[in-house]
Amino acid sequence: MNQRSRRLLLVATLSTLLPATACGSGPAASSGPAAAAGEVAKVTWAIDSGPRSLDPAHAYDGKSALVYQQIYDSLLYLDAAGRLVPGLATSWSRPDPLTYVYRIRTDARFWDGRPVTAQDAAFSLHRHTDKGVASEFATYFGAVRSVTATAADTVTVKLSRPDPYFRYVPALAGQVMQQAYATAHPENLGTPQGRTMGSGPYRVESFSPATGAVLVRNPSWWGARPAVARLEFKVVSDPETLRLAVQSGSVDGTFLSDPSQSRRWRDGDRLKVQWVPSPQTVYLSFDVTSAPFDDVHVRRAVSLSVDRGGLTAALFGGKARVSRSITPPESWGELASADQVRSVYDGLPDPRHDPAEAKAELARSSHPRGFQVTVPYPASMKWLGDVLQSLQQNLKPLGITLTPQQVPFQEYLAKLYGHRQLGMQIIPYTPEYPDPAGIPALVLGDEQAKSGFNTSGFTTPEIERLLSRQRTADRDERVEGVKRLMSILAEQQPYAPLFYTDIGLALNRRLVFDGAYTIWCNFSQQWAPLIKPAAR
Repeated sequence: MNQRSRRLLLVATLSTLLPATACGSGPAASSGPAAAAGEVAKVTWAIDSGPRSLDPAHAYDGKSALVYQQIYDSLLYLDAAGRLVPGLATSWSRPDPLTYVYRIRTDARFWDGRPVTAQDAAFSLHRHTDKGVASEFATYFGAVRSVTATAADTVTVKLSRPDPYFRYVPALAGQVMQQAYATAHPENLGTPQGRTMGSGPYRVESFSPATGAVLVRNPSWWGARPAVARLEFKVVSDPETLRLAVQSGSVDGTFLSDPSQSRRWRDGDRLKVQWVPSPQTVYLSFDVTSAPFDDVHVRRAVSLSVDRGGLTAALFGGKARVSRSITPPESWGELASADQVRSVYDGLPDPRHDPAEAKAELARSSHPRGFQVTVPYPASMKWLGDVLQSLQQNLKPLGITLTPQQVPFQEYLAKLYGHRQLGMQIIPYTPEYPDPAGIPALVLGDEQAKSGFNTSGFTTPEIERLLSRQRTADRDERVEGVKRLMSILAEQQPYAPLFYTDIGLALNRRLVFDGAYTIWCNFSQQWAPLIKPAAR
């Protein structure tokens, strides 16, 4: 399918950063006491569902990325502030608007001892453009014309058109695998049987989508030697079982993506818990191509029925913020100043809970007496079901019968990527990079409606023009274009923004996360080398 299960489902996991320094830079505080030099024989890390594959092309979701980011090296990474930093590429340049050049480090080796070459890097990037591979990252490579190894240590990417977002792609889909190994395993690459060949800080000992994975330290990794010798990922799907496991010490740590559990997760004798704000956004998606959600009044009625403020306090314990747009303020990066960003959001309508106006909007629609709708949510994210149950009660007076449907994680993703009869969906999503046009570019437009993540099917000629101009416009025009896109979404409501949710880190006190913990440390980076023994 395509791209988003990640950070779509970053809300369902998180990711990580550059080997020893990426997460460490930036303003966020460390998660605990100072780190000590020394070894940690084993760390058991809990995840709520197993990785789908070790092949990034077929596992673009946060749960899988948590594992495979530790076994591959990526060309680039994002630091704690969302800035691009070196990885396998020691430097990079953009000699013209259609060309990117990456210099590859010469001291990296795959687990079998063979050197990592520019040809391996070019092959790994090119796979995402190959329709035969059917990469879930394919959308990010839509503007790519060619990827070639132009020297022993150089990869050159040529674009067919300007793409302001491509500069971040090597930090998202830049994982490098060995070409010889991949071509020798065309049918089972990334599976428990076929596995893979990377050059990252850890190599694979075992892997199962059902139970997790076991990684062991790669002694020949080019980066600083990780303190943790053995990293075991254990699937613990029940939130309370997970909490008790971490609290008791049978599990050493986990990333927390469920803010509804924040009241239960408290510091203890063995446990340190940290929550930080993030740009994770949760929204409702309405398929505007079919009834009843082809009617804007229906979409507005549903949106007005959501008690965002009440849910933020009662369900999330304050670990969430009411959102005015599916584009979070933290995603603006360097495009606009803080004052400009505040002005943009101040100009958007307040997403209020107004039952009377919701009833009036439905009365204006072609479905004034209501309708029935079933909305799926992943079993591993029960809190999304809690949001739907609250909305279920608020919609009853309107004659709208909403049925929340718990489904397996994979079924949930398959439905979204299937682009058929989507109706109404609840979607958690986290931007992969700090650009405010990133989300609109992936959830709007005709191209994304066919094979991408436009789950609403919404587009207009103006939207197509605005999205196209984002590729070539200067900074001021880009800011105005994003403002207009956000205004259209607020008016037409193909997506109803709900919350920006905090993320958390729970860690045994014998360990420390040696760096700044932010959202960018959780999806497209190597975080395991930052786990170290705590100083006594």
